[in-house]
Formats: sequence, structure tokens, C-alpha cells
Amino acid sequence: MMKQLRGDSDGATHAYAVPNEVSASRDAWRWLLIGGLLLTLLYVVVPYGPLASAVYIAATLLAAVAVALAVKRRSQLFRPTAWLLIASALGLAASGHAIWFWLDLRGLEPFPSIADAFYLAIYPLFMAALWMLGQRSGRDDGALSDALIVGIAAAVPGWALLIAPYLEAPDLTLLQLFVSTAYPVADLILLPLILRLVFLHRARITAHLFLLYGMLAYLAADMLYAHGNSAGWYEPGGITDGLWLVAYALIVTAIWHPSASVEPCPPISSAELSSQRLIVLGAASMMAPAVILLTAGVDVEVVRVAAICSTLLFLLVMHRMAGLMRKTNRQAHELEKLSRTDPLTGAANRRHLGDELEREMSRAQRSGSPLTLAFMDLDYFKRFNDTYGHAAGDILLNELVGAWRPILRPADLLARIGGEEFVVLLPDTNIDEARQVVERMRQRTPREQTCSAGIAEFRPGDTAEAFLARADQAMYAAKHGGRDRVAFAAAPSQPHRE
Repeated sequence: MMKQLRGDSDGATHAYAVPNEVSASRDAWRWLLIGGLLLTLLYVVVPYGPLASAVYIAATLLAAVAVALAVKRRSQLFRPTAWLLIASALGLAASGHAIWFWLDLRGLEPFPSIADAFYLAIYPLFMAALWMLGQRSGRDDGALSDALIVGIAAAVPGWALLIAPYLEAPDLTLLQLFVSTAYPVADLILLPLILRLVFLHRARITAHLFLLYGMLAYLAADMLYAHGNSAGWYEPGGITDGLWLVAYALIVTAIWHPSASVEPCPPISSAELSSQRLIVLGAASMMAPAVILLTAGVDVEVVRVAAICSTLLFLLVMHRMAGLMRKTNRQAHELEKLSRTDPLTGAANRRHLGDELEREMSRAQRSGSPLTLAFMDLDYFKRFNDTYGHAAGDILLNELVGAWRPILRPADLLARIGGEEFVVLLPDTNIDEARQVVERMRQRTPREQTCSAGIAEFRPGDTAEAFLARADQAMYAAKHGGRDRVAFAAAPSQPHRE
């Protein structure tokens, strides 16, 4: 029978605010839903004939007008172009219905006919609308891969129940075969687009849920019609036709619901794979093998199609799992980086410094290469904080790291170990070279602030604690010497020298 359009989704945030311009739609969507369901009930109850046909055409046309009116009145509607495509598709559906009923009530064969041209033209509009409604921030959370997994899995029973019977019918003309199979094929293309939208937006918004239910009702009507037409039990005026009207009512309800104006939030975690979605993917992956078991030895074509789809499903599941592994590894790398980085300045933290210091000391012990370490401390930082505030102090520390980093080599390490205290680890650098580096760093101290530094050189047999303590003592010597200067750790039998 008739191939009408399915609705689409607009997502919305989990908690949303209703714009002022749609305040009237707070109750309008309820009345529109009730009106659509009442028209559906009227069509099913009234005996099939001119009156029932008029009700059906009017209900479809009213749905198209209602969607178009919502696009015009609701200036903040999410993805209005997509909804205009939906309204256009509903208008095509109303035209197709009018032609189909006119032919059928006059005893003419309505299939295939010009009505099918209108019905089939709905699908590209609907596909474009679904894709547009799913376009957001760029991260799709694996939604497309997951949707393709379910879509390809559905293709196996779809082929067995909806397509194969037409291919095996010897009395169908080429045109009848093309039109008959075009509808279930289009449905199988639409299903992944619908699921992608659901997976992207999590279907936690009321308008989104109405749209999802409308999609499911429309797909159910399509499948029932295709199976009933091939098996010979379909009759116009029944529940199957009513499901299409229910789908229209739900689509109208979705666009008029206040939450249709709010853009969906991106997922918190791009690698999130909920238990519900995992169950869906698992069930989808089992669908093709189940069809193979049920049809083995009966229909070679169906078995062949199921085997091909099983292969594709396996590849898609592997692709999805590989994507999740890449995301997990990337997040693990980022967490590791965060655990070794000072959150305020981005410099290394004390843990990272400890690891690198032990490694460089071992290398210097083996090779005899020089290794120096500098303790650097901002002068009068407490006074700066008290004068300008702690926020300004944080900004100063960030600017300090940004100014010092370009002076250092990739092999050097700058670490923040306390409020305004920093340590610079300089491999393959002797004491004189270290002083030149530290002086350049002190000259780059931002906001006309000054810095005191203490430099120590690694001695064979040093522990990390002793090495750091000597540089720390030299820094305090610089502080006691008047600040804004560099001091060196004393040799074993020598006093501090500046």
C-alpha cells in the first residue's frame, strides 16, 4: 500500500530550558497527539471506503501542515531545514495516498502506479533529514559503526522475510519486482540512520523519544505491509495502515514538543558504550547466525546472504572494538600525562621530577657526563599574591613557565614542586653552562618580578635527596644574600659561592 514518510529527530540536552517563543507549544503537542490518535482510531473503525480514504488523506495532509507550521513559528527550532524536508515528504505521502485510494476504490490496480513514485521520493528526503539531525560537534561516539552493525544484522531477516519472497515470485513483472523490493531496501537503509540519531543523542529527550517511537511505528508498518502483500493477507483499512497514521502523529508531536528547540549536548565520554547499547549490538550480531541455523538446507540464497552479512557484521564489530581500544589507550595516555603534570602550569610535577632525576643520575653515574640541577624560587611571591590576589598569582606562574620553557632544550626538565618553587634538571650540562641557562631564565621572569636560584652539580654517589638538598640550600643562600641572584652549592670543603 502506501509508503509514507517517517519522522526525524532533533535532539536536546538532558536538562533544557524552553524558549519564550514556544511557550504556546507546551500544551499544543498534547492536543496534536490526541488529535492524531483519534483520526487513526476513526480510520480503523470506519469501514474501508471513500470516507475512510478521505480521513486518511486528511490526516496525512494535516501532519504535513502541522510540521511546516512548526518550522515557521518556532524560530529556535533545532535543524529547521531537516524538518522542512520532513514536511515536504509528508506532503508527498498525502499526494501518494490520494492517488492510491483513487485507483483502489475504482477497482484499478494501485500497485505499481504513479503513487509509488511519490512514495519512493519520500525516502531521499527522509534520509537527508535524518543525517542533518545527526550532524553536531564532529564526534560521533562510534554511533555510525554501531548503527551499521544493527542495520546489517536487520538486513538478514529483512532479506528472508521481505525481499526474497518477491524475488521468488514468478508472476511479477520487472517493474513490480523493482518497486516491491525498493521499499524494504529503503527501510533497511533508513534503519541505521535512525539508530545513529538515537545513539548520538542518547534518546533521553522527550521530543527525541516521540520521534524514535514514530520511526519505529513507521518501520513496523512498512514491514507488515511488505510481508502481508507478499503473503496475501494485507487488506487496506486495517491496523497496518493505522500504524502509519500513528507514526505521523508522533512526528508532529515531536516537532511541537518544547524540547525540539534545544541542541543536543555532546556525550561526556566519546568512548562510552552503555550496557543497553552493548546488548543491542550483541543481539544484532547473533541475528545473522540465527537466520543461517533456521534456514540452512531450505533456502540457499538466504543462507548465502546471511553468511555475507555475518562477515560484514564481524568486520564492523572488530572496527568498533578497535575504535574503542584506540580511545581507551588515548585516554590512558592522557591520564598518565595528567598524573605527571602540574595542573596549573603544565610543568612537570614532583612525581615526574623524581622519576627523571633517578634516570639521569644513573646515566651520569655510568657515563661520567655532567648533570646539574637548579632550584628556582620567585622573590616576594606572597607579597604579590596579597597585593594582586591569588588569581593574578596563578596567572604569573603560568606566564613564568611559558617564558622559561623556550630557553630549555627538549632534554631539560622544568618541574613545579611547590607554590612558587621550581626545579630545572639539566642533563649533559656543567656548572658554568647551567649558570648561563639559569641567568637567561631569570631575565625572562615576567611582570618585573625577580627570582633567586641555587645550582648544584651531581657528584658520584649522590642520592636524589642529597642532590636536591644541596641545590635547595644554595637557593636559600641566594635568598639570604639579598635575593634576585644565583648561588652555587658548596663543594665538600668550601663555603657557598655566588
